[in-house]
Amino acid sequence: MKKYILLLIIPFFFVQSKAQNTTLLESYKDSILHYSSELIYKTNSDNRKQELSDKLSNYILRFAKQENSIDFDLSSLKIVKVITSDDKKLRLFTWVVPFSDKAFVYKGIAQSYNSSKKQYGSSKLIDQTDKFWYSVQNKTLNIKRWYGSYYYKIITTKRGKKTFYTVIGWKGISKTIQSKVIEIITLRNNGGITFGYNLFSIKGYEYFAKNRRSSKRLVFKFSSQSNMYIDYDYQTIIIKTKKGKKNNSSRSSQSGFSAQSGNKKEKVKIKTIKDNMIVLDRLVPTSPQMLEFYDFYYPESNIFDALRWENNVWKYYPDIDARNKEPEEKKNNRKIQYDLIPKQ
Repeated sequence: MKKYILLLIIPFFFVQSKAQNTTLLESYKDSILHYSSELIYKTNSDNRKQELSDKLSNYILRFAKQENSIDFDLSSLKIVKVITSDDKKLRLFTWVVPFSDKAFVYKGIAQSYNSSKKQYGSSKLIDQTDKFWYSVQNKTLNIKRWYGSYYYKIITTKRGKKTFYTVIGWKGISKTIQSKVIEIITLRNNGGITFGYNLFSIKGYEYFAKNRRSSKRLVFKFSSQSNMYIDYDYQTIIIKTKKGKKNNSSRSSQSGFSAQSGNKKEKVKIKTIKDNMIVLDRLVPTSPQMLEFYDFYYPESNIFDALRWENNVWKYYPDIDARNKEPEEKKNNRKIQYDLIPKQ
């Protein structure tokens, strides 16, 4: 009889504990919503913004320490952007603090899986943008030396037993220049995070002509008056290759053909690839004289490039078809909304 009662009591306490955990996670989420909204919309004081951002960090860290928090739905958060990898070994919380001197400071919390201890850990990401302004494309960074960005997409890929997390983010730079960032993240067995990995095969990509041999991240700078589309999407690549072919001249003469029959003729071969890929607007300067003056860079109308995961790297493809119909929700979100950042 006692064993029977015990079997009834144990599931009851399990359900009760799970309910309490869910209630606590909901409470933390509500606090994150409250303080993030106040940070962006209800204060102009830099000191108050810093105070609110610190409170956000504390509540996110408390949230991340709770059991099963990695599975908790945070899609209702907007100002604090939350992205989670497919394997649920990495979750990133990022937000932007716009100060009155028109400087953007990026804040972040990383929740990562420690495979050695079989548990999750969390840590703050420290924005160190100013320390590697000109050479960030080739830097390997970590949580204490982070190229702060507002991440909105994460893509999980594998090369053998190693897993790579490719993130896409937005980064305001100045009043006239903004940027998009494509970053590679790797995890160590202890859950430690590394930013930057040379997984980009971008030969022929004019925008990165100076850095194409050793890019560990891609940073696209362009005018703050425009918007660059970068997202992970199902699209089509059409590849046209030409192969020379020469007719047999002796056979041609025997058949009564002219001498021109022996000339080379180009045969066009078309290969179509349909796959998920990173789709990008092509950025160009308004004139050749504006080369590398990024406040004069704009997306070229109706021309898209792509990065496709191929042979364990992100391979560059120019001029993709980009005609596949977008789902309605993706079409509505095609332009990332940055109204969380007050106009400067």
